[in-house]
Amino acid sequence: MARDTERLAAGLRSWLDRGDAITGVRVLSAGHSNETYFVEGLNEVLRMPPSKEGLLPPYDMVRQHEVMSAVADHSAVPMPPMLELCTDPDVLGDPFFLMGAVPGEAFEYAVPEWLASDPVNGADSVCRQWFDALGELHNMDPAQMPPGGRSVPGEIAYWLDVARGSEAMPSLIAILEDLDRNPPRTTGPATPVHGDPKHGNCLWSDGRLTAFLDWEMAQVSEPMLDLGYVLMFHDQGEASLADAGFDLPGWWSCDRMVEEWEKRTRRTAVDVMRYAVLGQAKVSAIISVGAFLFRTGRIQDPRFEGFAKVLPAYVRLLEQRAERA
Repeated sequence: MARDTERLAAGLRSWLDRGDAITGVRVLSAGHSNETYFVEGLNEVLRMPPSKEGLLPPYDMVRQHEVMSAVADHSAVPMPPMLELCTDPDVLGDPFFLMGAVPGEAFEYAVPEWLASDPVNGADSVCRQWFDALGELHNMDPAQMPPGGRSVPGEIAYWLDVARGSEAMPSLIAILEDLDRNPPRTTGPATPVHGDPKHGNCLWSDGRLTAFLDWEMAQVSEPMLDLGYVLMFHDQGEASLADAGFDLPGWWSCDRMVEEWEKRTRRTAVDVMRYAVLGQAKVSAIISVGAFLFRTGRIQDPRFEGFAKVLPAYVRLLEQRAERA
């Protein structure tokens, strides 16, 4: 983490009319994607671009603020209160925005105790609230969102370019090329889409979903992109990645997730497993970028060396799913 938190605190004190109440700034998450910091004394969260080279630039803080504000104002998706946006890089070195802090914890690699102690009803409740939020987003009027989005063919072409640019495994590129030639069908008019709607991007407090986070890949597009992305976390086997909870007895199956999504959106899910393949190919492309940046010396973070180690198993699973889709 390259940023000096004392300098962040000093900059915020000078810029905010309530800045005198700031007692410090501490890191919540930092690295090569959007960074978040807790502003002590205000109980607020600071959101900034990566301080080092990012995985998927550009990081448009203005658009993220606009997207999150639109979702907060025009849907029932649980969101943090959206506060100031600053586009002046002289204040903190980069554009940034502030959000009100909300109670809760995220989980994706290990099941928290409150859920482990209630693996049937608790897991069912988590899935229900998660899909309620996803349905709310997909039913939101897309005219309320800031403009911008890719068609399904455009989405496939984008991740194919990412994979090629990161010298990804040939089998990953071949799967994306196949999707490019034969893109999955769509379900109707485009809707708001989160882009990374995994349960790990939700905050939970006493079993209640308090906020949906990480909207940097949000757009107006085909909502099956989100559903397929969620479905690909099932049955990951040796390629297990960010799928804590999926083996709990009360966790929804793929079929149940599809059924519940169809109820909420009043759409018919089509080419379900091809969208799951696309979701996993997207994650594989992102992992490939991290491995490429480490291999070429542009990033020294050892976490990205780990990307290279997990990639073969992840792509093998992708190949198996692509054969069945």
